Amino acid sequence: KWPTIDDTANTGRIKAENASVDDDGTDDAVFSEKQLEAYVYDTGMVRVPMELLQDSAFDMQALLTDLFAERLGRAANAALTTGTGTAQPHGVVTAAGVGKTTASGTAIAADELIDLLHSVDPAYRASPSARWMFNDSTLAAIRKLKDGQGNYLWQLGDIRAGEPATILGHPYSINQAMASIGVNNRTVLFGDFSRYVVRKVRSFEVLTLRERYAENFQIGMVAFKRFDGELLNSNAVKALVQAAV
Repeated sequence: KWPTIDDTANTGRIKAENASVDDDGTDDAVFSEKQLEAYVYDTGMVRVPMELLQDSAFDMQALLTDLFAERLGRAANAALTTGTGTAQPHGVVTAAGVGKTTASGTAIAADELIDLLHSVDPAYRASPSARWMFNDSTLAAIRKLKDGQGNYLWQLGDIRAGEPATILGHPYSINQAMASIGVNNRTVLFGDFSRYVVRKVRSFEVLTLRERYAENFQIGMVAFKRFDGELLNSNAVKALVQAAV
Protein backbone atom coordinates (compact mmCIF):
# COMPACT_ATOMS: atom_id res chain seq x y z
CA LYS A 1 0.00 0.00 0.00
CA TRP A 2 1.18 3.50 -0.87
CA PRO A 3 0.14 6.54 1.22
CA THR A 4 -1.32 9.47 -0.73
CA ILE A 5 -2.13 13.07 0.16
CA ASP A 6 -3.05 16.33 -1.57
CA ASP A 7 -2.02 19.16 0.77
CA THR A 8 -1.88 21.92 -1.85
CA ALA A 9 -4.86 23.76 -0.30
CA ASN A 10 -3.16 24.13 3.10
CA THR A 11 -0.64 26.79 4.08
CA GLY A 12 1.34 28.04 7.04
CA ARG A 13 0.34 31.20 8.90
CA ILE A 14 1.77 33.98 11.01
CA LYS A 15 1.65 33.49 14.78
CA ALA A 16 1.59 36.25 17.37
CA GLU A 17 4.18 36.23 20.14
CA ASN A 18 3.19 34.01 23.07
CA ALA A 19 0.02 32.90 21.25
CA SER A 20 -0.82 29.22 21.20
CA VAL A 21 -0.74 27.18 18.00
CA ASP A 22 -4.16 26.55 16.46
CA ASP A 23 -5.20 23.02 17.32
CA ASP A 24 -8.81 22.69 16.20
CA GLY A 25 -8.20 19.78 13.84
CA THR A 26 -8.71 21.77 10.65
CA ASP A 27 -5.00 21.59 9.79
CA ASP A 28 -4.71 17.82 10.02
CA ALA A 29 -3.10 16.07 7.07
CA VAL A 30 -5.66 13.73 5.50
CA PHE A 31 -4.04 10.61 4.11
CA SER A 32 -5.46 8.00 1.79
CA GLU A 33 -3.78 4.97 0.29
CA LYS A 34 -3.42 3.19 -3.02
CA GLN A 35 -3.02 -0.56 -3.32
CA LEU A 36 -0.28 -1.70 -5.70
CA GLU A 37 -0.45 -5.30 -6.86
CA ALA A 38 1.95 -7.31 -9.05
CA TYR A 39 0.23 -8.39 -12.26
CA VAL A 40 1.99 -10.99 -14.40
CA TYR A 41 2.64 -10.30 -18.10
CA ASP A 42 4.33 -12.85 -20.36
CA THR A 43 5.66 -12.98 -23.90
CA GLY A 44 4.01 -16.19 -25.03
CA MET A 45 5.98 -19.36 -25.68
CA VAL A 46 8.58 -19.39 -28.45
CA ARG A 47 9.80 -22.78 -29.73
CA VAL A 48 13.34 -22.82 -31.07
CA PRO A 49 14.74 -25.76 -33.12
CA MET A 50 17.91 -27.26 -31.68
CA GLU A 51 19.48 -27.14 -35.14
CA LEU A 52 19.03 -23.36 -35.22
CA LEU A 53 20.64 -23.00 -31.81
CA GLN A 54 23.60 -25.17 -32.83
CA ASP A 55 24.14 -23.81 -36.34
CA SER A 56 23.46 -20.11 -35.91
CA ALA A 57 26.43 -17.75 -35.99
CA PHE A 58 24.58 -15.62 -33.45
CA ASP A 59 23.65 -16.25 -29.84
CA MET A 60 19.98 -17.03 -30.46
CA GLN A 61 19.09 -17.17 -26.79
CA ALA A 62 20.54 -13.71 -26.24
CA LEU A 63 18.68 -12.45 -29.32
CA LEU A 64 15.39 -13.87 -28.06
CA THR A 65 16.01 -12.37 -24.64
CA ASP A 66 16.30 -8.94 -26.28
CA LEU A 67 13.10 -9.56 -28.25
CA PHE A 68 11.32 -10.63 -25.08
CA ALA A 69 12.41 -7.43 -23.36
CA GLU A 70 10.88 -5.42 -26.21
CA ARG A 71 7.62 -7.41 -26.09
CA LEU A 72 7.26 -6.90 -22.36
CA GLY A 73 8.24 -3.25 -22.70
CA ARG A 74 5.42 -2.66 -25.19
CA ALA A 75 2.96 -4.52 -22.96
CA ALA A 76 4.06 -2.57 -19.90
CA ASN A 77 3.79 0.79 -21.66
CA ALA A 78 0.27 0.00 -22.88
CA ALA A 79 -0.87 -1.20 -19.45
CA LEU A 80 0.69 1.71 -17.57
CA THR A 81 -0.83 4.14 -20.06
CA THR A 82 -4.40 2.94 -20.61
CA GLY A 83 -4.91 0.09 -18.13
CA THR A 84 -8.37 0.09 -16.54
CA GLY A 85 -7.24 -0.54 -12.98
CA THR A 86 -9.50 -3.60 -12.76
CA ALA A 87 -7.39 -6.78 -12.60
CA GLN A 88 -4.63 -4.80 -14.35
CA PRO A 89 -2.57 -1.66 -13.73
CA HIS A 90 -4.36 1.70 -13.54
CA GLY A 91 -2.91 3.54 -16.51
CA VAL A 92 -2.02 7.20 -16.18
CA VAL A 93 -4.45 8.21 -18.95
CA THR A 94 -7.32 6.40 -17.26
CA ALA A 95 -6.44 7.66 -13.79
CA ALA A 96 -5.89 11.31 -14.71
CA GLY A 97 -8.53 13.88 -13.86
CA VAL A 98 -10.29 15.77 -16.65
CA GLY A 99 -8.67 19.17 -17.08
CA LYS A 100 -10.38 20.38 -20.24
CA THR A 101 -12.92 19.14 -22.78
CA THR A 102 -12.39 20.37 -26.33
CA ALA A 103 -15.04 22.12 -28.37
CA SER A 104 -14.42 19.75 -31.28
CA GLY A 105 -14.16 15.99 -31.26
CA THR A 106 -11.64 16.05 -34.09
CA ALA A 107 -9.38 19.05 -33.37
CA ILE A 108 -7.44 20.81 -30.62
CA ALA A 109 -7.31 24.59 -30.18
CA ALA A 110 -4.39 26.53 -28.74
CA ASP A 111 -6.54 28.03 -25.99
CA GLU A 112 -7.60 24.55 -24.92
CA LEU A 113 -4.00 23.59 -24.23
CA ILE A 114 -3.61 26.74 -22.15
CA ASP A 115 -6.73 25.81 -20.19
CA LEU A 116 -5.41 22.28 -19.66
CA LEU A 117 -2.09 23.63 -18.41
CA HIS A 118 -3.79 25.89 -15.87
CA SER A 119 -6.19 23.18 -14.71
CA VAL A 120 -3.19 21.68 -12.88
CA ASP A 121 -2.32 23.24 -9.52
CA PRO A 122 0.73 25.56 -9.74
CA ALA A 123 2.50 23.40 -7.17
CA TYR A 124 2.43 20.49 -9.60
CA ARG A 125 3.19 22.70 -12.62
CA ALA A 126 6.39 23.87 -10.91
CA SER A 127 7.67 20.32 -10.47
CA PRO A 128 10.75 19.32 -12.53
CA SER A 129 8.65 16.32 -13.61
CA ALA A 130 5.84 18.47 -15.07
CA ARG A 131 5.42 17.79 -18.78
CA TRP A 132 3.03 17.03 -21.61
CA MET A 133 2.32 13.57 -22.99
CA PHE A 134 0.64 12.57 -26.27
CA ASN A 135 1.27 10.40 -29.31
CA ASP A 136 3.17 11.45 -32.42
CA SER A 137 0.15 12.28 -34.58
CA THR A 138 -1.17 14.55 -31.84
CA LEU A 139 2.23 16.25 -31.67
CA ALA A 140 2.01 16.92 -35.40
CA ALA A 141 -1.33 18.67 -34.87
CA ILE A 142 -0.07 20.67 -31.87
CA ARG A 143 3.03 21.83 -33.75
CA LYS A 144 0.74 23.68 -36.18
CA LEU A 145 -1.00 25.69 -33.45
CA LYS A 146 -0.19 29.41 -33.06
CA ASP A 147 -0.96 32.09 -30.50
CA GLY A 148 -2.72 35.39 -31.23
CA GLN A 149 0.53 36.92 -32.51
CA GLY A 150 1.15 34.11 -34.97
CA ASN A 151 3.85 32.41 -32.88
CA TYR A 152 3.89 28.63 -32.72
CA LEU A 153 3.15 27.10 -29.32
CA TRP A 154 5.85 24.51 -30.06
CA GLN A 155 9.34 25.89 -29.52
CA LEU A 156 12.55 24.21 -30.64
CA GLY A 157 14.99 23.41 -27.85
CA ASP A 158 18.74 23.91 -27.83
CA ILE A 159 20.21 20.56 -28.82
CA ARG A 160 23.78 21.62 -28.00
CA ALA A 161 22.77 22.67 -24.48
CA GLY A 162 20.63 19.57 -23.99
CA GLU A 163 17.44 21.61 -23.72
CA PRO A 164 14.32 19.87 -25.09
CA ALA A 165 11.65 21.32 -27.34
CA THR A 166 8.75 22.76 -25.35
CA ILE A 167 5.06 23.58 -25.61
CA LEU A 168 3.98 26.58 -23.53
CA GLY A 169 7.30 26.37 -21.70
CA HIS A 170 7.13 22.69 -20.74
CA PRO A 171 8.81 19.62 -22.30
CA TYR A 172 6.84 16.67 -23.62
CA SER A 173 7.01 12.91 -24.04
CA ILE A 174 5.77 10.88 -27.00
CA ASN A 175 3.68 7.89 -25.96
CA GLN A 176 2.34 5.82 -28.83
CA ALA A 177 -0.01 3.94 -26.52
CA MET A 178 -2.14 7.08 -26.24
CA ALA A 179 -5.13 7.64 -28.48
CA SER A 180 -5.03 9.91 -31.51
CA ILE A 181 -7.33 12.91 -31.86
CA GLY A 182 -10.89 11.58 -32.15
CA VAL A 183 -14.31 11.77 -30.55
CA ASN A 184 -14.28 11.12 -26.76
CA ASN A 185 -10.56 10.26 -26.74
CA ARG A 186 -8.15 11.40 -24.04
CA THR A 187 -5.45 12.77 -26.31
CA VAL A 188 -3.19 15.00 -24.20
CA LEU A 189 -1.94 14.78 -20.63
CA PHE A 190 -0.21 17.46 -18.61
CA GLY A 191 1.05 17.35 -15.06
CA ASP A 192 3.58 16.10 -12.55
CA PHE A 193 4.34 12.56 -13.66
CA SER A 194 6.43 11.86 -10.58
CA ARG A 195 3.05 11.29 -8.89
CA TYR A 196 2.57 8.17 -11.01
CA VAL A 197 4.32 5.27 -9.32
CA VAL A 198 5.23 1.89 -10.76
CA ARG A 199 5.85 -1.20 -8.71
CA LYS A 200 8.28 -3.60 -10.40
CA VAL A 201 8.87 -7.00 -8.85
CA ARG A 202 12.46 -7.68 -9.86
CA SER A 203 13.51 -7.55 -13.51
CA PHE A 204 11.90 -9.69 -16.18
CA GLU A 205 12.82 -13.38 -16.16
CA VAL A 206 13.34 -15.83 -19.01
CA LEU A 207 12.39 -19.48 -18.58
CA THR A 208 13.96 -22.15 -20.79
CA LEU A 209 12.00 -25.41 -21.15
CA ARG A 210 14.36 -28.09 -22.43
CA GLU A 211 12.26 -31.22 -21.82
CA ARG A 212 8.76 -30.14 -22.84
CA TYR A 213 9.48 -30.11 -26.59
CA ALA A 214 12.42 -32.53 -26.62
CA GLU A 215 10.68 -35.07 -28.87
CA ASN A 216 10.56 -32.39 -31.57
CA PHE A 217 14.20 -31.39 -30.94
CA GLN A 218 13.06 -27.98 -29.78
CA ILE A 219 13.39 -25.92 -26.65
CA GLY A 220 10.74 -23.54 -25.38
CA MET A 221 11.49 -20.03 -24.19
CA VAL A 222 9.15 -17.63 -22.45
CA ALA A 223 9.67 -14.48 -20.39
CA PHE A 224 7.50 -12.80 -17.79
CA LYS A 225 7.43 -9.69 -15.65
CA ARG A 226 5.35 -8.60 -12.65
CA PHE A 227 4.38 -4.96 -12.17
CA ASP A 228 1.61 -2.51 -11.34
CA GLY A 229 1.10 1.24 -11.60
CA GLU A 230 -1.11 3.90 -10.02
CA LEU A 231 -1.53 7.68 -10.08
CA LEU A 232 -1.31 8.77 -6.45
CA ASN A 233 -3.30 11.96 -7.01
CA SER A 234 -5.65 12.51 -9.95
CA ASN A 235 -5.16 16.28 -9.59
CA ALA A 236 -1.44 15.98 -10.34
CA VAL A 237 -2.00 14.94 -13.97
CA LYS A 238 -4.93 16.20 -16.04
CA ALA A 239 -6.29 15.03 -19.38
CA LEU A 240 -7.56 16.84 -22.45
CA VAL A 241 -10.73 15.03 -23.54
CA GLN A 242 -12.06 15.40 -27.06
CA ALA A 243 -15.71 16.40 -27.31
CA ALA A 244 -18.36 13.76 -27.93
CA VAL A 245 -19.41 15.43 -31.18
